[in-house]
Amino acid sequence: MTKTARILWLLAATAVFSGVSLAEEEGGHHLPHNHIALIAGIAYEETDDGHHEDGHVVGLDYIRQSSEHWGWGVGFESEIFDNSQKRTGVLAVPIIYFPSGHWRLFAGPGIEFRERGDPDKAMFRVGIGYEFALGKHFALAPEAKVDFVAGGTKVYVIALALGYGF
Repeated sequence: MTKTARILWLLAATAVFSGVSLAEEEGGHHLPHNHIALIAGIAYEETDDGHHEDGHVVGLDYIRQSSEHWGWGVGFESEIFDNSQKRTGVLAVPIIYFPSGHWRLFAGPGIEFRERGDPDKAMFRVGIGYEFALGKHFALAPEAKVDFVAGGTKVYVIALALGYGF
């Protein structure tokens, strides 16, 4: 699958999930609820051949909570590693489950963009986060996530998201 086809597939999935949400009143919250966040954190890459590398992550997330317990998101991150940097970014489109309180669990497909000459790689992301409210609209959320990249690479990320809900 070409890079363009993958991007179109992810955009189509995003459009489908956005159509699922309807505005409704639940538990005193007006839904759908939208949230954007700046992400910063640390990453640890582990390849199937035993290579390990430490790095940093910066990015931007958008979350749309469609109902009391379900939502979807789009995240773009740049992962910067120390030595043999081959990735230029990650785009993920997770489904998000809000079990209770401020917790969120997420999982979904994504693409790891690579340097020119290297093919982009499919990936699957799983993670967990907890949101601390900072007033009416702002929130701080620690997150832990793992990207399972095609070819056997795993990228572990611990990040902090500073978000704005509307």
